[in-house]
Amino acid sequence: MKPLLPDDIVAASPRVASTRLGDEAALLSLDGGFYYGLNETGARIWELLREPIRVRSVEETIAAEYDVEGATAADEVAQLLDSLREQGLIEVREGAH
Repeated sequence: MKPLLPDDIVAASPRVASTRLGDEAALLSLDGGFYYGLNETGARIWELLREPIRVRSVEETIAAEYDVEGATAADEVAQLLDSLREQGLIEVREGAH
């Protein structure tokens, strides 16, 4: 699987049900029948993925809201998005390169 690029567009799969649990979130894959838990930051990222959004915009939002350096936010966002993609919980469209 090729790495996500900043201009790629990501969105929550319509085949995933989700709910907030305090600061966290739980996702249920309707296809796979498994749960996936997200911490506070992951839950915020999931919230951003409700509408199609560029990877770069997710990184910038997390960096600003959590007051972390851009490179740190980019690494953390990439790790989570890669995991969500591997589990089939998000959809990815390649952006303009």
